[in-house]
Amino acid sequence: MTIVKIVIFLVIFITGVISLTLLVNQANLFEAPGFTQRLKIFFTSNIAATAENHKLKELNTPVYQESAERLFRRVILAVSELGWDVVSHDSDNHYVNIIVRTRMFLFEDDMFVQVKVIDANNSYLYIESKSRQGRADLAANSGHIQELIKKLD
Repeated sequence: MTIVKIVIFLVIFITGVISLTLLVNQANLFEAPGFTQRLKIFFTSNIAATAENHKLKELNTPVYQESAERLFRRVILAVSELGWDVVSHDSDNHYVNIIVRTRMFLFEDDMFVQVKVIDANNSYLYIESKSRQGRADLAANSGHIQELIKKLD
């Protein structure tokens, strides 16, 4: 009977930790493309990136009505305010490499952000976040991207 209680406790504990992690990582489980599809993505992928018409709306390419130079400076400031570590950056090509530590377990994830020019007064961001360890990120990388975009907005 004791083994059954331990197994039940472990199942409840692990389910709770996973649920809390998904909540903290802003998994948006009840939005399109749906609960099951989102869980599948977050349990089988350890990378997230912005793209036009991404199936996860929060990962659609963010567009800004400002010059690439100004947006790049704001990205550097936002990364600093978020407490993330800048590994390298290139002001001429408007990109920055960042290390982000996850909140729950302090895993290190690598993030790449590049500001792309549309025209003199408009630009957009390509953002990619990738876990260094594991096959699944439980929405951590998507959460990093959302956090940066929210900080910029």
